[in-house]
Amino acid sequence: METQKNNTREERELNVTESLALISRMIETTRQRLNHDIGRPLLIWGYTTVIVSLANYLFNITGCHPEWSLTWFLIPVIGYLLNHLFPAKKSTEPRTEIDRILGVVWSTASLSLIPTFAIVCLHGLSYRHNLLGLIVLVMAIATTITGRIVRSKIYTFGGYVGMLLSVSFALYDHWLQQLPKGAVDYKLLCNEILIFAAIFTLMMIVPGHILVYRSNRQAKQHHV
Repeated sequence: METQKNNTREERELNVTESLALISRMIETTRQRLNHDIGRPLLIWGYTTVIVSLANYLFNITGCHPEWSLTWFLIPVIGYLLNHLFPAKKSTEPRTEIDRILGVVWSTASLSLIPTFAIVCLHGLSYRHNLLGLIVLVMAIATTITGRIVRSKIYTFGGYVGMLLSVSFALYDHWLQQLPKGAVDYKLLCNEILIFAAIFTLMMIVPGHILVYRSNRQAKQHHV
């Protein structure tokens, strides 16, 4: 009886060890596959978001028709098209369950932004400082989760930067409220879009270029 218990305990420990080893292998496989183009998604979505944001800033300060705010919805459309026009480099590493999990994280985060952008377009400046901060926070959380799962310090750092800077919208709004009545003009309110674009630059574009540079350097060293 005692021998059976010991054998059962050993089997459980072996199953736990094997499960942890399998998870570690999947994570490492995902990391190796992502190393081929780990900076590409950050650059595609970062540049797309920044360019569309700056375009909307210009639409606002030049007095364009409010319907131009619908161009915010171009971000997922352009990002999706660019992902297919510039696909990831083919990797010999197979896709794993970790890849599926990362796909679920980003698809869920992206879908959550659709009603957020809709509110921005419908209500405009009165809601924008709260919602732009929420968009930054959602994308920062997705970036951080990705970094923690694949153990990428650059991804993780970019996500934490986004989380931290998402508070800047509330701080900017608080600063506006301290100004004398009549001092807050339309252009000051539109500066929130510039803050939004700057955060995405720091959270995605800069880390993306760092990762691409490292990937290219490692590829050159590998061929030498």
